[in-house]
Amino acid sequence: MLFKMALRNIRRNTRRSFLAVLSVTLALALVVVLQGLVEGMIDNMIRNGTKNDSGHIRITARSYAENIRYFPVQYLVSEPERLREKILSHPQWSKEIELVVFRIRFPVLLQYEGNNKAAFGFGGDYRVEKDLLLLEKAIVAGRYLSGQVIEKQGHKYREVIVGKKMADILKIGVGDTFSVMLQGSDYGIRIPRFQVVGIFQTGLNMMDENIFQMDIKDAMDILRTGGGVQEVLLFLKDYTRAPALAKEIQSWATSENQWQDIVAIPWNRAGGIVSMMEQILPIYNLIYFVVTFLGMIIITNIMMMIVLERRREIGILKAMGLKSGEVLILFLYEGLVLGLIGSGMGVLLGVLISWPLSVWGVDFSSSLANMNLPLDSVIRWKITPKSVGGSLILGLVVATLVSLFPSRLAARMKPVDAIRSV
Repeated sequence: MLFKMALRNIRRNTRRSFLAVLSVTLALALVVVLQGLVEGMIDNMIRNGTKNDSGHIRITARSYAENIRYFPVQYLVSEPERLREKILSHPQWSKEIELVVFRIRFPVLLQYEGNNKAAFGFGGDYRVEKDLLLLEKAIVAGRYLSGQVIEKQGHKYREVIVGKKMADILKIGVGDTFSVMLQGSDYGIRIPRFQVVGIFQTGLNMMDENIFQMDIKDAMDILRTGGGVQEVLLFLKDYTRAPALAKEIQSWATSENQWQDIVAIPWNRAGGIVSMMEQILPIYNLIYFVVTFLGMIIITNIMMMIVLERRREIGILKAMGLKSGEVLILFLYEGLVLGLIGSGMGVLLGVLISWPLSVWGVDFSSSLANMNLPLDSVIRWKITPKSVGGSLILGLVVATLVSLFPSRLAARMKPVDAIRSV
């Protein structure tokens, strides 16, 4: 009976009800669109950050993990192939692990014809990395790595590919050669020679401006690692399983004499901006709540007007035996129905706006031009049943909250005073 009365009261003033529903619809649509953008950006950053940097689980020597900002080549994981075999021989882990890769990274100062650029040498198996980093598809000049050593004028040159922005800064092109001075894992000084065989452009500033890639065998050779690598990266079928699986691997490694010095670190604890994503999400959730609350404030205003206009009706209903709790529920129903209709329409509108953006995305190249973030220039919105359902629940919760004050005001009215006030 109370619910039917609430529906009838909503229909009594369709213009006012329409205004409340429209306000809620626009607020929830904005929340859904914002949520799609934020989740798309976070997913993009996690995907790029893990494949370019930390993997879903990073296994390193303990001393390397403690000094990782310097990328020291003295602290290595020895016999990485044997470690990979041990990990993949575990029946449960092998079902969850999609890929195991080895990497070596080292900072250098590149110089070419008077131009200088601080950069990172990146050593990885070129056959594996071409499908992971997708640099083969990003080649805009020359070709991808072939793993060959180039003989030229009596000298041996290692193949490298460089980012487009780095090539522009150094004014270096395909076929040009350069040398760098670096310190190997044995603390000896090396001056290897490289030849640029290709230039890539990924759209990620942190890659295109700071990285030059070579085959991991070349990196092992020039750094004298003795077959060791700095990082063994695990990529999982479900990256959310990384914390639990890293804990299991760490427990296993601690019990093995040969691997007691290694640490397994999940992506969300690997440092850098990617690991901060989980900490940033609560801030965005607060923003969604504020936007929804502001949109639903109009429900409070409208219901306050309804309470004031219907004081005589409230007094008569209470005089006929309607209890204060029932009056409270009656007005709560009205607010909830308005909130439910507006939330449902808002979520639907938000999904309709976000869907094409999730397919084609939006080009943020100009905004990201000077930012070294693991973000593609084209951001695609991400729509999930969880986010859509969460937005709808958020709308209902806020509708309940904003309806409480006017409903309590109506419930606390005394019948005689309410009738006399008209």
